[in-house]
Amino acid sequence: LINYGVKFKIEKAIALGVKQITEFNKYAMLNDRFIPCHTYLVDTKIPVGLFGWGRGLGWYAIGLIDSWTALPDSHQDKNKLTESVITFAKMALSFQNKNGSWNWIVSAKEARADSSTTATLAWFFTNASQIESISEICIHARTKALSYLMMVTRRDGAVDFSQGDTKAIGVHSQAFDILPFTQGFALRASFS
Repeated sequence: LINYGVKFKIEKAIALGVKQITEFNKYAMLNDRFIPCHTYLVDTKIPVGLFGWGRGLGWYAIGLIDSWTALPDSHQDKNKLTESVITFAKMALSFQNKNGSWNWIVSAKEARADSSTTATLAWFFTNASQIESISEICIHARTKALSYLMMVTRRDGAVDFSQGDTKAIGVHSQAFDILPFTQGFALRASFS
């Protein structure tokens, strides 16, 4: 939405995109830890689903970093989004496994590593590395994530061990296999 607004010079679209991110930050994050929930109910502002679901972090990361990247440095809301990128980066980094992956439930060390989470966060860290104050930690996180993704890439080039499609809010697949979504973000992060 922000990219659309910037491209077509529609400030209302930009403002709505920023509002969606800031309201999600307000109502769908775990207290002061900045760990996103799957979603929240717009009418009641009650969080719904799991906090710390890996792909949920990935969805949030994509929306945040692509919006931040699209917004010109001179825009009045750039600093607000930059703060969110920095806060999210530090939170996500705290859950990265030694092998570079993130688990499908990021706070559960016993949960299985998820390539879809890892690929989307690799994309996030690739772009967040443009922020000088976190550049070094972002490059390191991206490098580790891409190393993990290479370890789980099959001989035919397909990235393995991605959590399957979610059936509904709170109904998460326990199948981990090839997922085109993961492939796309692994490639985006690799060639950026």
